[in-house]
Amino acid sequence: MEQIRVKDIKLKLPIFLPDATRAVVKSLDSIDIKNIDIEGVVVNTLHLADRPGLELLGKVGGIKKFMNFDGLVVSDSGGWQIFSLIHRSKNPGKITDDGVVFYAGTNRKKIFSPEESVRTQFSIGSDVIICLDDFTPPDALEVQIREGVERTVLWARKGKNEYSRLIQEQGYTQENRPLLFSVIQGGWDKELRRYCAEKLVEIGFDGYGYGGYAIDDNNNLDLEFSDFTAKLIPDNAYKFALGTGKPWELASLRKSGWDIFDCTLPTRDARHQRMYIFKYDPAGANLCDRDNFGFIDIGRTVYKDDMSPVDPYCDCLTCKNYTKAYLHHLFKTTDTTALRLATIHNLRHYMVIIENIRCI
Repeated sequence: MEQIRVKDIKLKLPIFLPDATRAVVKSLDSIDIKNIDIEGVVVNTLHLADRPGLELLGKVGGIKKFMNFDGLVVSDSGGWQIFSLIHRSKNPGKITDDGVVFYAGTNRKKIFSPEESVRTQFSIGSDVIICLDDFTPPDALEVQIREGVERTVLWARKGKNEYSRLIQEQGYTQENRPLLFSVIQGGWDKELRRYCAEKLVEIGFDGYGYGGYAIDDNNNLDLEFSDFTAKLIPDNAYKFALGTGKPWELASLRKSGWDIFDCTLPTRDARHQRMYIFKYDPAGANLCDRDNFGFIDIGRTVYKDDMSPVDPYCDCLTCKNYTKAYLHHLFKTTDTTALRLATIHNLRHYMVIIENIRCI
């Protein structure tokens, strides 16, 4: 795919979407995002439903009006957060074919179904809606993974039915409707991945996501497995490499056919003083080669008197106007400006990569 088209948006692919969980990319405003050339963001369905709430979002005209952002807005299904609540935090909830029962706040019981997930994302005003999927932990047994795949397919069918009902009820046309994606699960079992993909393609979606854990024992993306999964998706559908990747992984993922990327790394690393650099001019470098990438820990004493920019190959506001010494000073004084300038730099680093791999 060369472009993504939805509503009045038409963007070149591939595209990178930073995490804007609660309608904000941490430490930045929407003007900062536009100036970095970020064209879309991912927001969190469960968090936004809780605060500011769907009623307020409806009053103001949706998430885009609320955060003053006219780019692409993708909402997740809420599945990852439920996974965290139940599997990681040992929340006394349960997962059934009808949806998820979990507890929030002061033991407040909540029920979240695949239909509710789609309805919530419509209320948010998303451009891309993602069906609820059953996310199994990386150490799950085969029987659990198989059960998760079957439930993911069941939930996708229920989500698609609810989506179709709302499209008709709310008078959307083919031209102005939000897109609907589903997620391919199956753990590390290729046959289960293939089965899940085939069943989801039978239902029919605009795009398909790479679900579950995709990293190996060394915390690196398994490129062979991601390539295998990409080939399960029809070429006329969007391919969303959910939660990936590191800077040096993006070009390889694009070569495999993935169109859309989102990742918390650049913003999270920025908050922890980890700033990305190119070791060579990215316009002429092999961006599949990890050796072309690096990072600096701007909090180290070695940068205290360093009057050079963070990265001479970067054209971001930070690198054009400030030095390593100044960034080091801001972090040492715990000034919030440090977070803004570091985040601007790391996100621009990602966008430079995206701009250079659009010809792949």
